[in-house]
Amino acid sequence: MSSPEGALNGSALWNMAQELRDVLPLHVLDEAEGEELFSQLRCRRFAAGEIVYHRGDLGTDTFVVHDGVVKSLLHDEQGRELLIGRHARGEFFGTLALFKPGPRESSAVAQVRTTALQIRREGALKVLGRNPEATSFLFARMAETIEQLALQVEAIAFLDVRSRLARYLMDDRGFGAAGFRQEDIAAAVGANIYTVNKTLRDFARRNLVTVERRRVHILDEAQLRLEIRP
Repeated sequence: MSSPEGALNGSALWNMAQELRDVLPLHVLDEAEGEELFSQLRCRRFAAGEIVYHRGDLGTDTFVVHDGVVKSLLHDEQGRELLIGRHARGEFFGTLALFKPGPRESSAVAQVRTTALQIRREGALKVLGRNPEATSFLFARMAETIEQLALQVEAIAFLDVRSRLARYLMDDRGFGAAGFRQEDIAAAVGANIYTVNKTLRDFARRNLVTVERRRVHILDEAQLRLEIRP
């Protein structure tokens, strides 16, 4: 069960946010805006595999990952997953709720032990309404998400599983302790685990990658890139 850190005051939350200065443009906020925004924050801690929110839940707040990894998912009627994004340190998720409050479009799950800052919609909109730089930053992040989803849909529509898997391995790096689970890879490329496992074994046999527990290491990036073809 998630643990809200209600005892943290605005100063403590601001200090947590300062730890993300290298990935968040906190310099665009003046002192009053920073105090207003971070007075609206909650610190949330999630265990590995814990649900942050379900698709269909009322969405009014957004989140930024302080440490850990959160994955965004869709499920079909048979319960199969489609992984639509992974969010690491300094990345926002659930952002659509700031501009379109209503049912969540996807579910969010902590992939490893994760700490996230939950930002209330009211406070965020006040700051964004007065600060064009902060608004531009957030819109840029949303545009990147939309572009990523468009590429994912394009890949599922026009690439075979081998090509989708090779592209996923090339693109989805830098998630530290979260690593790779074959279930997540299958959900990301729109395939079943058997096909993903078989293709990974073939890549490994040809010395394109090595496959370890929760890890896939790329050995030959140039040759793996050649696997991405329509």
